[in-house]
Amino acid sequence: MSRERRRIVAVGLTGGIGAGKSTALALFAELGALTLSADGLVHDLYSRSKVSGRVAAHFGPDVLDANGAIDRSRLAEMVRGQREELAWLEGLVHPLVARDIRGRLREAPGGTVVICEVPLLFEAGHEALFDLIVTVEAGADSRRRRSTHRFDLDQFSELEAMQASSETRVQRSDMAFFNDGDLDGLRGFVREVYDRATELLKEGR
Repeated sequence: MSRERRRIVAVGLTGGIGAGKSTALALFAELGALTLSADGLVHDLYSRSKVSGRVAAHFGPDVLDANGAIDRSRLAEMVRGQREELAWLEGLVHPLVARDIRGRLREAPGGTVVICEVPLLFEAGHEALFDLIVTVEAGADSRRRRSTHRFDLDQFSELEAMQASSETRVQRSDMAFFNDGDLDGLRGFVREVYDRATELLKEGR
């Protein structure tokens, strides 16, 4: 049965590093939305032998952990500052992530709002997967502060340079929120998005 006939609405959630995407995703789940994360899909991909085999063939066996899965921290170091290597990896991973997202959307029950957190939604060309695209942004200082437990300043700057600008994401999104306030503000935006998606469900779009 087609996605349209089952009446699901797929929402792509994106935004800058440390902007609050994961927090927003959790708030969507509280409202009853079905949620998934592209990062989670990538993690699953890296545990599959076909994918890990191709990555190991390209980067060498040191990229694998003791269980034969891809060691994400080692892989990150191998592509750090290496644009050609990163482009090769993205060329492998992005189409597989898109395929898995389509699969999850096909499996979603009718009448469902599905929220998919995709940090590189525009960079990967995933816009066509979604009925509605929203972005959560925040000031650079706020995002750096929220990211200190994951990245040092150099890593943060390098990762940010690989992404579309905040302005680009906002311009290309259907809805956007600047998350420099308290949780209630973000919660209100999430409710607004969810209500709009629910209206699309009622319209059968």
